[in-house]
Amino acid sequence: MSNSFFRTSGSAISSFSTVVGITLVLILVGVLLIVTLLGTSLRDHYRGQVVVQVLLKEDAPEQDILQFKKKIEGEMYAAGVTYLSKEQASEMMQKELGEEFVDFLGYNPLPASLDIRIHADHGDQDELASIVSKLEQQPLVHEVIYQQDMLRQMNANIAKWSIGLMIVGILLLTIAVVLIVNTIQLAIFSQRFLIKSMQLVGATAWFIQKPFLRRGLWYGFISSIFALAVIFGVIYYFRDDLKDIIAILQQRQNFLILIGGVLAIGLVMSWLATAYAVRKFIRTEASKLY
Repeated sequence: MSNSFFRTSGSAISSFSTVVGITLVLILVGVLLIVTLLGTSLRDHYRGQVVVQVLLKEDAPEQDILQFKKKIEGEMYAAGVTYLSKEQASEMMQKELGEEFVDFLGYNPLPASLDIRIHADHGDQDELASIVSKLEQQPLVHEVIYQQDMLRQMNANIAKWSIGLMIVGILLLTIAVVLIVNTIQLAIFSQRFLIKSMQLVGATAWFIQKPFLRRGLWYGFISSIFALAVIFGVIYYFRDDLKDIIAILQQRQNFLILIGGVLAIGLVMSWLATAYAVRKFIRTEASKLY
């Protein structure tokens, strides 16, 4: 069977149409993966903009402050720490106000501070509240300030977008699975009598399925390559207009995630769809095959 399988011109046409059909579905899957990666990157970008300002006590020695800064830099949640002395804070304020407010007041009321940029993975509201609570307990700290309301609103918006994207993703993936199953089922339909004949002469279900499963994996692999070629071809052709998207895809090995995702979905879905279609014809009574 393996030597004669898909050798007729009709079978060749069926194989071609099957590959084309699966390729189109996998292009849709690839676009969905790109949108998901862009959404994740956008979420991390906004969460990475969260800054916690630690106002230090008036009498805090600078040496102790620098040691405290080094300690914070070693924490997992800190993406960056900036030390702002009283003098630097005064200079910045004078530039913003355009006048010498220190001379007017007779003293510098601004405290030294540490600006901590929170890592995106630790930007969750509850985790950030825990971080702030620990910072407030430090002996050098006078007060900890961060935009709690803005963070709450940002996380709420991110949650809404994530839920929406997940629903759309599940819907599109379901459509992709159904299309792949129907496409492969149509390709195997012409072989239904051969499947039943092998079953009647005593062939086991696994023996019957093996050549079809190999062919299904081959369909999935070839279709994945074609789908990726189309996706990357479009990205390359519009590279000047898609600079931002390309830059995001180059972060954290997102290109590898895209390639691996399309290949994995193509192979797994094709294999499962083939197994389902062959088993369906194996279980179907011979009288119902006509």
